[in-house]
Amino acid sequence: MRFLTIAPPATSDSMPTSGDEGDLPYECELDDLYHLYSTVRRTSCVSVLELGSGWSTAVLALALNENDESFGDEHRQFVRHPNPFQILTIDASPHWQGVALDRLPDWLKSTVKAVTCNVNLVDRYGSYVHLYQYVPDFVADLIYLDGPDPEQVHGSIDGFEYSELHTLPMGADILRIEPHLWPETMIITDGRTANARFLAGQLRRNWQVMHDPFGDRTTFRLEETPFGPVIEKHLSTRLAAARALRDKEGPNN
Repeated sequence: MRFLTIAPPATSDSMPTSGDEGDLPYECELDDLYHLYSTVRRTSCVSVLELGSGWSTAVLALALNENDESFGDEHRQFVRHPNPFQILTIDASPHWQGVALDRLPDWLKSTVKAVTCNVNLVDRYGSYVHLYQYVPDFVADLIYLDGPDPEQVHGSIDGFEYSELHTLPMGADILRIEPHLWPETMIITDGRTANARFLAGQLRRNWQVMHDPFGDRTTFRLEETPFGPVIEKHLSTRLAAARALRDKEGPNN
């Protein structure tokens, strides 16, 4: 088993106030990172879409790599999946995404596909929301919503703009790709409760939504039966792998 070292920056005594390159990186929050890692391992995720690169990028990549080692050969043999055991991470800042990618050891770099693009303020769904300018086609078992920062949003509509940090982030990218998501897809938001509530009110398919006020996160799960043999085999392979991991670790883990 390979290990990943997570260490906070030596000089980070405070959180940054903007996305400028002169700021310090956000401190890692180990409970959030462990929650993401354990979710990917426990549910035997094969692919992750991450909106907002950070410490989580390396941890999610590690969990996918371990899943690949556990059941990757079997999954590739039986499932025609477009991006198995990959994470697509999208960020508005080339600088901060570079910081996140530099944390990856060489043996994890092939697991990560990185995209940087602008984020624009738009009028959609009867609301002012923001959208990443470029979200490639990608099949994700888990979507992690942790970006962008408000000051990274470009544009102004009728006087409304993201000029202050207290302006609530309101990403709508998931709404655009919802029709393409496979059954049992999960979404996790890191904080961003207002955004999570907006999504819950706009999503059209059969989602189970659970808010954890102690962990300050919201989890969505798409409760639908498979609609084709590829997805059915994908889900059954994941379920078998999750059961095998649970049996290996024992009932107390």
